[in-house]
Amino acid sequence: MGRFRVHRLKSEDQLVVDLQSDFLHDLPTRVVAPLQPVEAVSWVIARLTPRFEVGGKTYVMATHRLAALPLSEIGPSIADLSARADEITAATDFLFQGF
Repeated sequence: MGRFRVHRLKSEDQLVVDLQSDFLHDLPTRVVAPLQPVEAVSWVIARLTPRFEVGGKTYVMATHRLAALPLSEIGPSIADLSARADEITAATDFLFQGF
């Protein structure tokens, strides 16, 4: 597990991006936001729902739908979005701070 890594959930065909600080690696959960295929999203707020390419497909990070999931539900990492860390952090800041 690692912050800004993309994982597929074990129980369903859903991608999530790990948002949790790596300093909290001993917790039994990780805070994640789902990645939804861009064609499945009816609205976006650019700062809240940034777009990412993963495996040749475009996804929208549904920051407003973040959740804490048990480690046992999260599969191995399939992509690394750390190059977009500032944009991801800005989306979570916008969710909680409004700016």
